[in-house]
Amino acid sequence: MANETVIRAHQAAGAYRRLRFENFDSPGGAEQEAPPPEAAPAAPVRTEVPAPVAPEPEAPAADPRELAPGVRLPTAEEIEAMHAQAAKDGYDAGYEDGSARGRREASELHQLLSAFEESLSAMDRAIADELLAASLEIARLVVREEIKARPETILPVVREAIAQMPQQHAQVHVHPEDAQLVRQYLGEQIAHAGQRIVEDEHIERGGCRIDSSGTQVDATVATRWRRVIENLSREHRWDDEEA
Repeated sequence: MANETVIRAHQAAGAYRRLRFENFDSPGGAEQEAPPPEAAPAAPVRTEVPAPVAPEPEAPAADPRELAPGVRLPTAEEIEAMHAQAAKDGYDAGYEDGSARGRREASELHQLLSAFEESLSAMDRAIADELLAASLEIARLVVREEIKARPETILPVVREAIAQMPQQHAQVHVHPEDAQLVRQYLGEQIAHAGQRIVEDEHIERGGCRIDSSGTQVDATVATRWRRVIENLSREHRWDDEEA
């Protein structure tokens, strides 16, 4: 069987080679295709079913805002919130700083005003004291000039002092230059009361002092001046040395 081909069992039904035979009956000796032989039954093929494999978990979709692991761009809402928070923090810090500065400046201004008021009050008191002292000095000089120009001003002073001490045997001390006026205008009244006039150089003109049995009425100019000054709560001596 030279032209016979053996088809082995392990070959599949379609895995065969076509054989051509010469057709001796046809002219020209043309070849005719032989009918395919019957395929031998294929041996059973054992198919192994693979064990089911669990699907791998899908990786989460990448965040387009993530620049690096754990680092991502903020959203528009987050940026707006950050701007609002920054503005609020800046406002709070500025308000606190401004309030503290305002309180410091107000305190300093209050201290300056207090110091100014104290200085102004002290200056007012000093000016008032100077004005009062000048007024008293002028008054003192005016009184002295009035006594010199009008020596008769001694008469009402003596009358008032005698009225305060009506006892007899009283002594009326006056300056020697005033004694003549007192005798001329008040001598009869003094004699009638049993009193007498005593010339005393220690008594300044314009004043007098009456003594009677340890009782004394001081109507000297210096004493009368001191009483006026005491009513003004001041100290301004009548004497030139301590005026």
